[in-house]
Amino acid sequence: MRLTDYIGPEKPIVMLRYQKEILINKPIDQVIKVFGNRDLLFKWQPGLLSSEQVESYPYPKYKLLLAFGRRKIVMTETIVRNQLPMHFDGTYEMKGIFNRNNNTFTSEGPNVTLWTCDAEFRFSGVMKIVAFFMKAGFKKQSAMIMRNFKGYVESL
Repeated sequence: MRLTDYIGPEKPIVMLRYQKEILINKPIDQVIKVFGNRDLLFKWQPGLLSSEQVESYPYPKYKLLLAFGRRKIVMTETIVRNQLPMHFDGTYEMKGIFNRNNNTFTSEGPNVTLWTCDAEFRFSGVMKIVAFFMKAGFKKQSAMIMRNFKGYVESL
């Protein structure tokens, strides 16, 4: 794909899709208990400074404040489906970026849980250019969050 494919007027939104998986050495009920507890997000979400619920209907919506180096970013999280362990789907929005994550948890045995995350990103404005050069960075960030969660759950 060429850079002009991303920034041309005929392409208002650029998409990036990928799937990440990680095995967690804990039973699924323990994994879900931690994943579903918003008070524990700070333990495994890198850079999360605050999470404030701003709406509850029709879907829970949160204002997230994150730090990336010296920059602080405000992001909106909307939980569109919470039917753990089979589904936890959310959208994450900030200027120029729309991200949808569909998460599932599957028992792989009495003490092993598979977490699968299907991610989709859509970019607009200047973020179309950033996305062109930083695709690998989005995938690395997702993998880091999953590793952090795995490490935190397995340490309990």
